[in-house]
Amino acid sequence: MTDIRAFRGVSYNMGAIKSLADVVTPPYDVISPDQKKSYLEKSPYNMVRLILPDGEKPYQHADQLFEDWMKTQVLVQDPEPGLYAYHQSFVSEDGEQKTRKGFISRIRLEDFDRGVVLPHESTLAAPKQDRLELLRACKANFEPIFSLYSDPEMRVNSLLDSATQVPPRARVTDEGGAVHSLWRIHESALIDSICSQMKSHWVLIADGHHRYESCLSYRDEMKRQNPDPEAPFQFTLMFFANLHDPGVVILPYNRGVLNLSNFDPDAIRKKASAYFDIVEYKDVNAGASALKERGQKTTAFVAQFAGSPRAFLLVLKPQTDLRPFYPANASTAVQRLDINILHKIFLENVLSISQTDIQQQKYLKYYKNQNDERRDFESGNLQIAFFMNPTPVQQVVDVSRGGEKMPQKSTFFYPKLLTGLVINRHLES
Repeated sequence: MTDIRAFRGVSYNMGAIKSLADVVTPPYDVISPDQKKSYLEKSPYNMVRLILPDGEKPYQHADQLFEDWMKTQVLVQDPEPGLYAYHQSFVSEDGEQKTRKGFISRIRLEDFDRGVVLPHESTLAAPKQDRLELLRACKANFEPIFSLYSDPEMRVNSLLDSATQVPPRARVTDEGGAVHSLWRIHESALIDSICSQMKSHWVLIADGHHRYESCLSYRDEMKRQNPDPEAPFQFTLMFFANLHDPGVVILPYNRGVLNLSNFDPDAIRKKASAYFDIVEYKDVNAGASALKERGQKTTAFVAQFAGSPRAFLLVLKPQTDLRPFYPANASTAVQRLDINILHKIFLENVLSISQTDIQQQKYLKYYKNQNDERRDFESGNLQIAFFMNPTPVQQVVDVSRGGEKMPQKSTFFYPKLLTGLVINRHLES
């Protein structure tokens, strides 16, 4: 049973800042060093100072800063518990206007084996430790974890719609042009109805696996000191969107390869030809168009190799036996995922990049923005650039509900949630 709870959210005092746009950010893990510098320059109260703190003792510094902002009422806490309806309006890659609708609340932390909260991606040790240290120091969830639930009848969305007929308490446009709107739901009957509806739903983590697993670790630490099942550390902050909402959009998370020794494009393609039919195109635009036309009908991706503008479409040969590359219990759905084919066959087998290498973040660079990857490739920073089709939402659900996982950074749910619209503070003020 999914245990959803209202909470006394912490948000910016609009009388203490110049503009909400000056203080909110995307999630910590997509902020580049240049973006961080820009956010620091925007405002002394920008959220990047809390989620990516600096100094000799960065986590303690973030805690002190958070306390200072609370005491000086830069940040203020709502007097009564509530839920927060959250809309994101944006233009899709195809030029279509969309709005992703959902809400933010607390959720009781559940171990994955209970089948209530489901992961779909693997995680890395270093980011989990980083988020755990921040949670230990600040005792707050600054960023909501992004989750999906299945409600084909749109019952929860209908309840939320009744709360969004008035002007939002906050509205801000992000750097990509998406408009973010937030409403506070304070009517107890409506809160109870939403929480009751959610009890029957499992939720799938779309974005925020490292943060969720860090919260689990923190909960287990704190339980040894305080066994109270209602203690604040038993819960975390989460955004919920219906996977049947037409505003739920997944973009591909591409990969680049760098720093391989004995890099030989011809030898690599020859080895790959045992598993893939390879079609050559004059450039990446032509290759990307061919990939998009194929959609999810076949397992395929595009690769560019340093030293040439040419692009190569690699299509998995129908007769390729995938079983040797996976554990014996791996499902067909997992085996045939484009991102798994890239990892298991091309990265691990053709390029000899091991799972340990990937866990230690060697040789691979991840790209949520295709233009950034193209610039890195053209400037000579990458030996190989891979371009993928997006993974359909239903494939993500099928893998997750089957108890399996995709590689880290397999999906990019667009647009990202904003950090700073509402915070879950574990300590009452």
